[in-house]
Amino acid sequence: MTQHPALPDAALADMENEAIRAWRELFSVTAHPIREAVAHVVREGADTLTEDFYGRMQTHARAASFLDQERVQRRLRASLRQWMIDLFGTLEVEQILPAIRRQIEVGAVHARIRLPIDLIPSGIRLLKRGIRRRIDFTALDASDRLIAQVYVSDLLHLADGLMNQAYFRDTHEVVRNDEAYRLMAHKRSASFERARQRAALSEWAEALLISVWTQPQPGAGARLRDSEFGIWMHHKGAVMFEETADFRDIVDAIDTMDQQLLPRLREARDDRERTDACIGAIKQLLDLIRYKLNDLFESGLGKDDGLDHETQLPDRRYLPAILGREMRAHQESDRPFCLLLIEVHFPSLKEHQGSGTRSRLLQAAVEAVAQCTRTTDHLFRYDEHRLLLVAVECNRSKAGDLAASVAEKLRHAVNTGNVQGRWTPVSPSVCIGIAEYDRHPDYQYFIQRAETALTEASMARRSKIALA
Repeated sequence: MTQHPALPDAALADMENEAIRAWRELFSVTAHPIREAVAHVVREGADTLTEDFYGRMQTHARAASFLDQERVQRRLRASLRQWMIDLFGTLEVEQILPAIRRQIEVGAVHARIRLPIDLIPSGIRLLKRGIRRRIDFTALDASDRLIAQVYVSDLLHLADGLMNQAYFRDTHEVVRNDEAYRLMAHKRSASFERARQRAALSEWAEALLISVWTQPQPGAGARLRDSEFGIWMHHKGAVMFEETADFRDIVDAIDTMDQQLLPRLREARDDRERTDACIGAIKQLLDLIRYKLNDLFESGLGKDDGLDHETQLPDRRYLPAILGREMRAHQESDRPFCLLLIEVHFPSLKEHQGSGTRSRLLQAAVEAVAQCTRTTDHLFRYDEHRLLLVAVECNRSKAGDLAASVAEKLRHAVNTGNVQGRWTPVSPSVCIGIAEYDRHPDYQYFIQRAETALTEASMARRSKIALA
């Protein structure tokens, strides 16, 4: 389903009406046969124009991360080709409004993937130059060729303007939700989270020190970055604390631990004096991390807010903020991560939809799912019957195991729990769709893949878990 950017109805209507007026004026000064001739030029040259476009854009340093070769080959070439054909194939008045809405949709996608705004007009200029060059070789006479050249420029500028308006409005909404999610995550159970992360850090340190005296290779495989604390800090910690100085100090300390102190500890295993000195440096660095972590939490302790009142989970309005952040982080680290879309139905309780029974069932389901997930993951209320789990640094295989555990735990919890105020078993229907991040820059596409997998799981006769 086509989704427009988050615009108020009045603002969207104003944008569309102004664009309709401008497009009609462009039609009035450009004869239909000229418009048809330009549409033919674009259709015939679409493949070459697309090839030239991506060949040039892939040499642009900041565009490279959005235009890796596999993505260009599989999706973007076909999308750009069709966009050009549809834009210039808009020849009748009744086609204008759908074409306008398509430009708004494209602008919203550019905002969601955080495409640098200056790349858009740069790409428009490339297309304009290529199309106008081809018009010089048409059978149009000189005066009509000039009109066609102006028409190409004006239509591309009109499309560019619509995309830019949608881009800026959608970007504003993304930034606002990003900040709202950050504040909510910062406040949510901060005291409990601080104690849990301090405990995770202490467990890692204890395991490391034990390995010094019990293993021939002390600290082997014990990178702090790969511990529960390290993963939490790079994902949920990054959301809660953003790029504050203390947060950067902790991240730098983790790198120092893994890249300098642990290798020195392994090298010093046969030298007691060097080992003791290295352990002393490790303890100092751990004390620094604990001190900085405490300061970060102290700066943001407060009451919970911004949560779904029924489940006490963040709702889907925060998904753009967290998915955009996680997609960038996993793109840079080249680590996998997955979405698990979990659907729960309570078919035997349809008559209780208006009572507190449904809420107790849902809360029991949320608690069961939360017990299966790691502290580093993100759990959202997606809609009435569905939860969305963002499993960081998790591949398809691990996600499948996690989904099986979630399904079993959830069914058991609801079947055995006293959710109706009496010991009455309830048989829930649990389906889970899994999608692994494939480097596509649009989080909406990522979510749609999880929804498709969930639909497949719902239709399966035996398996209730499906992978995209």
